[in-house]
Amino acid sequence: FTICDRWDVGGVSTALHEDTGAPTVFIYDGYPGGAGIAELGWHAADELFDATHDAIAGCACSAGCPSCIQSPKCGNGNEPLDKAAAVDLLGYILGKHVIDLRDASSRVPAA
Repeated sequence: FTICDRWDVGGVSTALHEDTGAPTVFIYDGYPGGAGIAELGWHAADELFDATHDAIAGCACSAGCPSCIQSPKCGNGNEPLDKAAAVDLLGYILGKHVIDLRDASSRVPAA
């Protein structure tokens, strides 16, 4: 991994992106013209997902805090973030968890 400031990397996520037709997360360099951090992250995605899963799961907070899932840069005021769902999703991506979609859908906030 690398030492960087939270402003060096940015991200945008959406439940359904019009170009991909799927839930999508974009991660990009925050520095104009790029610094190469996002590309390095792409090549180390499995390690980053694993470290992120462990950091969120190991955080002592109950529902999410700036140490695990919240960001002062969030354009949505960190709503509707869900710590348990983040752990489940990362665990699913990494093959650590099985997600019961019937249970997960009960946690989705109403629009």
